[in-house]
Amino acid sequence: MSEKLTRRAFLGTSGRTVAGIAAGLSSGVLLRDASAAEANETIHVALIGCGGMGRYKLNNFMDTKQCKVIALCDVDDSQLDKAAADVQAKLGLAPKRCKNYREVIDMKDVDAVIVATPDHWHAIPMMAAVAAGKDVYCEKPCCHNIREGRAMVDAARKHNRIVQVGTHQRSMPHIQAARDFVQAGKLGTISMTNTYTYGNESPDGLGHDPDSDPPPGVDYNMWLGPAPVRPFNMRRFHSKWRWYFDYGCGMVGDWNVHLQDIIMWTMQVTHPVAVSASGGKWILTDDRDTPDVMQAVYEFGGAPNSSPKGFVQTYTMRKVSGKPWSAGGYGMDFHGTNGFLHMTRGDWKLEADRKNWDDPNSPFRAESFNRKADGADAAAHLAHVQDFLDCVRSRKTPIASIELHYNTVVTCHLANISLKVGRKIFWDHEKTMCFKDAELTTPDKEANALLGREYRKGFELPEV
Repeated sequence: MSEKLTRRAFLGTSGRTVAGIAAGLSSGVLLRDASAAEANETIHVALIGCGGMGRYKLNNFMDTKQCKVIALCDVDDSQLDKAAADVQAKLGLAPKRCKNYREVIDMKDVDAVIVATPDHWHAIPMMAAVAAGKDVYCEKPCCHNIREGRAMVDAARKHNRIVQVGTHQRSMPHIQAARDFVQAGKLGTISMTNTYTYGNESPDGLGHDPDSDPPPGVDYNMWLGPAPVRPFNMRRFHSKWRWYFDYGCGMVGDWNVHLQDIIMWTMQVTHPVAVSASGGKWILTDDRDTPDVMQAVYEFGGAPNSSPKGFVQTYTMRKVSGKPWSAGGYGMDFHGTNGFLHMTRGDWKLEADRKNWDDPNSPFRAESFNRKADGADAAAHLAHVQDFLDCVRSRKTPIASIELHYNTVVTCHLANISLKVGRKIFWDHEKTMCFKDAELTTPDKEANALLGREYRKGFELPEV
């Protein structure tokens, strides 16, 4: 490799270089050699956000045997300690440690950044990273609000960077097979889809810890970042932040974003035409402000396997009754004219309808089956990271690119907006605007005010 060709330049152009060599040669020997060199090139990564999911994802990157960990960043020294111990154990390295993400952005030898912060901190470092010429693996949901997500997509496009989002269910072979089944028309015409997440945290949910000083080693001002200043409370801190709108999106953005993504990916739709949501915080006694009961209804226009009028997608969420997701309290359902298809992270099955249910001898419209996929979740996390690394080298679009994820996360955010304004909203995807009518003639001022947020001074969203 020429000394004038930097690591990042190599990673960004090697796919095009190999393609050029292949076009000019009849022999495939040199192409295979070039591809091998490309595949063996170590990618230098840094992690921003060293909490549980950040460390899990970092271990995925290390498990590929294709990465060197250059830096770790977190506002909490204890989280940095845990991530550093993981890197030392697996790679025998001592990466640079920092508490300000800007230090990572300024590192010239970092090729790719993993953003695994709380949701309200996804956009700023991601946009800064792509502007600095780095590719990004960003945890889901990619953004805290819709305007933020739009800016992230624009930044990735402007700087021509690879950005993968951690909706790893797309990388599960059995979910891909179920998607192929639906798209082949074998389920018939689909009029309704459903997703659901259940659990029971009643009566006290997060509990009632008093406000306190932050733990030693925590830069709480940096943790708050763009969010409003509030007294420190452990209920709002590690992992529990997702149940407060200051930092997260509740269950519809945290868990349903996975399920909703598969529905929309399978049905080949990019956005709903209308969204309505009911529910709220009705039972739990803690101070969360995201719902503990919620029903969202998304109306989609015509799709390849739906009627010309479209289909209805519902999301049902309960935090106060039913099985947790780990006991089967979640799923994705497709209702077609031939029967009912159900997906989870562990299986997919078809329960066919009879042509005449009054006649016990009437034939079924399809063949029922249940196909298991044990261990699919862990395998998909690794496969999702591998897809990202492959695309860093080839410059191809990853399976869960930020452009594709943006469509899903918009849909989920619209449910929260509908819940907050207390009415059905109509969505113009091209204009990124909510309306009060199906004809899109009367803008919904109150709903549109919730498309973004006010950023605290010093933590504003970067301009694109």
